[in-house]
Amino acid sequence: MQSTFTQEIDFRQERDFGAKISATFEFLKAHWRPLGKCFVYFVLPAALLMGVGMGLFTNATWNQLANAKNGVPTVQPAFSVLGIALIVLGGLSAMILLLGTLYGYISLRMALPPEQTVTPRLVWKNIVAKLGRVFLGFLLVGAVFGVMVLGLGFLLMKIHPMMSIPVMFIFMYLFVPLTLFYPLLWLEDDNVISALQRSFRLTYGHWWSTFGLYMVISILQVLLVFVFALPQYAVLIGKMMKVPGLESDVLGVIAQCIYVMGLMVTYAIPLTALVFQYFNLVEKREGWGMYLQVEALGQTNAPIVANTYYRADDEGEY
Repeated sequence: MQSTFTQEIDFRQERDFGAKISATFEFLKAHWRPLGKCFVYFVLPAALLMGVGMGLFTNATWNQLANAKNGVPTVQPAFSVLGIALIVLGGLSAMILLLGTLYGYISLRMALPPEQTVTPRLVWKNIVAKLGRVFLGFLLVGAVFGVMVLGLGFLLMKIHPMMSIPVMFIFMYLFVPLTLFYPLLWLEDDNVISALQRSFRLTYGHWWSTFGLYMVISILQVLLVFVFALPQYAVLIGKMMKVPGLESDVLGVIAQCIYVMGLMVTYAIPLTALVFQYFNLVEKREGWGMYLQVEALGQTNAPIVANTYYRADDEGEY
């Protein structure tokens, strides 16, 4: 029997690898309407902004390549710079809003009564309440990878190119625990530093299971994203081959918007899987779900047993 994920106990369970993947798709299947509505309200505008930026940048790049191929070199620096600015602004906004929409929806679904619908208004209030904390988290994670990985990587590569291999291992070691960093920021009331420390504590001894889950579900997401990437490849071929209609810059922007929207929607799959990994690890270490089950004992009404043959008020035949 599939869970509808309408109460906290549905989430706080210990699950094996297959159960976490099943729970991911069961949750998305059960809540795609209200959750999708929130995505349209909050994530779609930022994704479109990023898509327009990618369209401007790729149009400028592909037009340059196509014209150079035909012996007519051109430069479009203004569109490239504007495109990069929109990609950064739209990408950062879309990612923060995607995390906030998904994790905010889950936290509200756990807190509200099962019969109450999670509305976009409630989700937006949740996002606004934790927006500063999450933005600070983005800066902190960026600083960690920028200073400890990229900076160290460039330094070691100057010594010897092979020295960059340890940096790759450092990157992966840090990346896996940080996949639980954002669920912790939204689902627990810890500050940024506490959430960062807790993400490493939870994954201690479960690094490989977290890495394996993220890799498997990400491969599935990449396969799904490829479908949304087909229009941009068609535009690229059209520009290179000078196919009438396909070389349109407007079509190039539309193709990139389709790709970015598909990317954001499908990225909700690994993000949801990571939530169930978070609940799984918390249950293993702290047993919150077990406490909820114990507290629920005796709170429901006793079942009424009815039988058409044996009743307390039946005198029987004498």
